[in-house]
Amino acid sequence: MIPEIGAMEIFIVGVLALIVVGPKELPKLLRAVGGIVRKGRELTAEFRDGIETLAAEAEREADPFNDLRKEEGLRPGMSPEEITEHIMANREHEAQGLADATEEADKKPVDKGDKA
Repeated sequence: MIPEIGAMEIFIVGVLALIVVGPKELPKLLRAVGGIVRKGRELTAEFRDGIETLAAEAEREADPFNDLRKEEGLRPGMSPEEITEHIMANREHEAQGLADATEEADKKPVDKGDKA
């Protein structure tokens, strides 16, 4: 666990830096420390993204049909026949939705322009 740094600790470090480095060089030191901290955060974010990508790839490799199960709404323990029936019902529902949309489009009046 990372220990928290309070206001008193920051104040002490600031006074020590002012004494050791001096007031003229302190802004340069603070910019350098800020750059190092920023670079550290970028590296940490990049590392985290890489780990998450690897974990997602490992999950896909371990269960290549996971995306299909989520997309189709399949439940664990379904028999092959139940899976087939479920997927076919989804396709019929999608086809019906497309047919309904086509019928609605056909019912709308077509504007044939101005007739003078």
